[in-house]
Amino acid sequence: MKPPLVIDKSFAQGATQSRLQTLSTTFSFWVPSAFYYEVFDNDSKKRKSALKGIGRFQRFDLATVLLKEKQTGKPIPIGEIDTPFLEVNPDTLTSDWQMTPEQSDAFQQYKRRVVEPWMTFWKKFLDRRGNIGFSESELTAIRGTDEDFSVLCATLCEEKRIKRIADELAFPHVSLLNESWLYYRFFQTLTFQALVLSRRYQNDIDKRNFERIEHDVQDIEYLTIGLHVGSLATAETSKKFSNASMGWRFRLLAPDGRLITPE
Repeated sequence: MKPPLVIDKSFAQGATQSRLQTLSTTFSFWVPSAFYYEVFDNDSKKRKSALKGIGRFQRFDLATVLLKEKQTGKPIPIGEIDTPFLEVNPDTLTSDWQMTPEQSDAFQQYKRRVVEPWMTFWKKFLDRRGNIGFSESELTAIRGTDEDFSVLCATLCEEKRIKRIADELAFPHVSLLNESWLYYRFFQTLTFQALVLSRRYQNDIDKRNFERIEHDVQDIEYLTIGLHVGSLATAETSKKFSNASMGWRFRLLAPDGRLITPE
């Protein structure tokens, strides 16, 4: 069985067909529901550029696996996660393809059940401030130098930190939590996002880019699953500190992980 490689929209659009085909001989492409939301709309150019070389892939539903872990009280081994094999329908690559009513309904349901609630959550977070899992003295690094902030974010690699965060969120299986859990990665990614937003919008008068925040909502899925399997393919690899790119976040949280770029 080929190891999984989580690919995001930016990678799918930026990589050549030959690059994707070469990678497909080594990896099994995994995409979260966020990929569908970003790609399967009625923008034919965006859709065609993202699907041109993927072919066969596996879909990973983050919410389903998180729920199963919480209900069973144990991590789900990667090999046991239900990720059905799917293939890109050639019709979706045509300019006149349109979603069926059923597909459109699924698209809107994801928006209502995932995107909109998370947007509401992050808006309220910015209004109220406060980061769980950290002391007030530690959080002064949010307004510090780039190095200060990187050191603060790097503490999310510590198991004790993630357990502290999980405990404050009343997660029922804190004592068992470690890197084998998808929830462990979920807590890492969510807290990282909270730190990034706190630094990006340090003052209440700062103008908030909600389009960028919505993009971050999708990235949380890619990053969580990529950290869990140890491999992520993205074109968002800017080393510019203020961008807090997904590649930068992945490198910091998984220094031994496999980060693949389009070239």
